[in-house]
Amino acid sequence: MRRFNLVEPRLLVEEDVSAPEPQAGQALIAVKCVGICGSDIHAYYGEHPYISCPIVPGHEFAGIVTKVGEGVDEGWLGRRVTVLPSLVCGKCYNCRNDRFNICQELKVIGCQSDGAFAEFVPVPADKLFALPEDMSWEEAALIEPLAVAVHAVRVAGDIVDQRVVVYGGGPIGLLVMQVVKAYGAKEVILSEPNSFRRSLAQQLGADYVIDPASVRPSQWLREKFGPDGIDLAFECVGIEDTIKEAILSNRKGTTIVVVGVFPKPVMVDMGLVQDRELRLLGTLMYIKEDFAEAMELLSSGRVQGLPLVTHRVSFAETPKAFEIIERERGNCVKLLIKHE
Repeated sequence: MRRFNLVEPRLLVEEDVSAPEPQAGQALIAVKCVGICGSDIHAYYGEHPYISCPIVPGHEFAGIVTKVGEGVDEGWLGRRVTVLPSLVCGKCYNCRNDRFNICQELKVIGCQSDGAFAEFVPVPADKLFALPEDMSWEEAALIEPLAVAVHAVRVAGDIVDQRVVVYGGGPIGLLVMQVVKAYGAKEVILSEPNSFRRSLAQQLGADYVIDPASVRPSQWLREKFGPDGIDLAFECVGIEDTIKEAILSNRKGTTIVVVGVFPKPVMVDMGLVQDRELRLLGTLMYIKEDFAEAMELLSSGRVQGLPLVTHRVSFAETPKAFEIIERERGNCVKLLIKHE
């Protein structure tokens, strides 16, 4: 089979290797569609703190079950599926308490074990999710990033009648924005410097958009909403400026959910966090319930995924994908790799 191996930063090499055989408890997936996410981009440039080369990337994917290993129900054969890519120990404190997303030994397919930049990938059968019959491969490849957004919103707590600001109009930010709308937020504001992404946010239901290159979000929000301010913020970028703006913007006694992956340490004024009695909540990945909810949100149309897909390449063009992302920058929101 063919696969693309990130042997070192910026060097994605096509390799011809034997197709893997599913081991006991595994299913073999013929990949049909895979998305490139921010983690893949960070890894490509050698900037991800938890991904090392060599690695076959790809954790947002869907395909068809072609083989099953010992102990796996043969009813999965031929099924259209997506895959929850987290690999967990099942024994640590967090796993025993159903917080598998923060397993002490957490690994992720495509991040710490070879992933779906390949024609076939073996996965644990207990990570399979059967797709609705009418769901396209492209939508199916968006379930994983939507599950990230669902989990982040669940971490935040009650959303109903909240005024929410989302920092960052990338795929995760745009999905978080839609999830909070679907869950009953009163108003949603999105801060994003790229004009195309701001326009897309408005199309997808943002009540207001802010260009942080023109005005500080904290200033704009204070002038717009006065002392009532912001009830809840989601940081979906992973840079110092946005977390600082969130701390300055939120009303006292409110919550900031940190979704973005920070590639390096940042300086945060913890004095303001203490004085304003703010809650800084981290969020990582998802659990099975989030994955199932993401699938339902997409299939019901309560969240729109396909408008985020701005670029597509064939599997043979996989290395070209990163050239497109670098060239298009903010105008490339979500790129999908499609198998013929």
